[in-house]
Formats: sequence, C-alpha cells, structure tokens
Amino acid sequence: MDEGRERQWLRRHAILAPFGIFAATALLVVRSGQWDGWERLGLAAEMVDLGAVLYAMVAVLAERGVDMVFWALERKKQRELERKQRELENKTKNQAEILVQLLAGEYPQSKEELEEWAKNKGIPLDETPPR
Repeated sequence: MDEGRERQWLRRHAILAPFGIFAATALLVVRSGQWDGWERLGLAAEMVDLGAVLYAMVAVLAERGVDMVFWALERKKQRELERKQRELENKTKNQAEILVQLLAGEYPQSKEELEEWAKNKGIPLDETPPR
C-alpha cells in the first residue's frame, strides 16, 4: 500500500473507530441478554476491548473486500482488452494472408473453393475481400 493511501486509510479509521467500537460493543452487550439499562454500564465497559477487536476485524475485512472487488473488475477489463487485441491481431493476420494470396493469384475461383478456404482460415465469408 502506498504512503498516501495508508494515511487515508488511517485517517478514515481514526474517525470511524469510536463509532464502530461503540456499535460493536453495544451489539455484544445487547446480544448477551444482560443489558437492563444504564445501571449495567459496567458490563459495557468490560466488553469494550472485545468490541474494539470486533470493529477492527470488520473494518479490515470490509476495506480489503472493497479492494478485492475493484481489483477483480480491473482484471476482468484487462482480460477483455487482451482478448480484443488478440482478435484484432488474428483478423489482421488473416487479412494479410488473403492479400498475399490475392497478389500471388492463389485466391479460390469457385464459390465452393472460397467457402472451404474461408472455413479453413476461420474467416466468415462476409469478411473476405471481393474477387
């Protein structure tokens, strides 16, 4: 992680930590079934450490989860661009081969020969140059 991103991450969690720890601790106390009201504040104080750990775990998982989602989307976009580049290279190669064959006079003469030739090259017939 670069330094700027690390500072941003620390600043974000320094601001959110008190609220997150409070929420995690409140959840722990309420879920324990022992909360009778404000007179049981000591119980909440005893669970603050566990609430802090719980908040930290959730925060780190959420932060890394978001990073993973964006990484996966970027990777998918990169693979799609690579696929399109390969298709373009193959199409260009096929067109160059067609041009060489045209210049050498080796282009198929009959429709059947043309269809077979295009099939062998993996070229749709609508992409072959006119005779």
